[in-house]
Amino acid sequence: MEILFLGTAASEGFPNPFCSCENCQEARNEGKKSIRLRSSLLINDEILVDFGPDIVSSANRFGKNLSEVKHIFITHSHSDHLFFKNFEYRNPIFSGSFEKLFHVDLIVPNKLGKVLKDEVELPKISLMAVEPYKELHFNGYIIYTIKANHTSNYDETPLNYIFEKDNKKVMYAVDTGKFLPETMNYLKENIKYLDVLILDGTMGFNKKYEYHMGFDEVIQTKELLYKEGIVDNNTKIIVSHFSHLHNPKHSKLEEIYGKHNIIVAFDGLKIK
Repeated sequence: MEILFLGTAASEGFPNPFCSCENCQEARNEGKKSIRLRSSLLINDEILVDFGPDIVSSANRFGKNLSEVKHIFITHSHSDHLFFKNFEYRNPIFSGSFEKLFHVDLIVPNKLGKVLKDEVELPKISLMAVEPYKELHFNGYIIYTIKANHTSNYDETPLNYIFEKDNKKVMYAVDTGKFLPETMNYLKENIKYLDVLILDGTMGFNKKYEYHMGFDEVIQTKELLYKEGIVDNNTKIIVSHFSHLHNPKHSKLEEIYGKHNIIVAFDGLKIK
């Protein structure tokens, strides 16, 4: 699988355009990998994970034609991960090649399905609302839905996802606090091993919050999964979804996380 990070920032972007804190200023000065759009992931050019307000900018930035996307997975309803207006851009009034668009499977957490059905026009889109700890099959992929330890706008159950193809498993676990006990049990009993693990780095180094991870939680999660044999030295462990309020510029993050053999994601990072 080819994984492309379209964005790696938390809700307000990094730097926040309305902030002159030390982290934002240093990110502006460093540029390049320190400039982050809101988080989204593209897998093999056909699976899109999250559909936030920066999707137009990030797709154009990396030369991606999202008309080739066949499956969209939404983790939860917070606006940095789901921006309703995006669906309009697929419609004939905006798309000059609507007839050529792939029919898309849109997978969302349980109660979010009704909200989208009521509020958004979804031409050429099949909507599926799913519960945690289910196994889905699409186009040669197996997708496992994992309950995230997070909050939501519409009382839906936020999800993380595991994508499996050709016996390789990639877990996208941003916007979650520490893994729930039921999640650990599911990983041990059903997943067994992860080739790529992407974790939430939102809270960084100076604040704790139950529904996001920071540096300490990332390290603890890595050690716990290592102890259980779910990850090992061959697993690519990556941290993403950074808030400027709690994280320094990219080069400093690389220095800190690199000591623990953890990759720091940046916009445009490709993993194969």
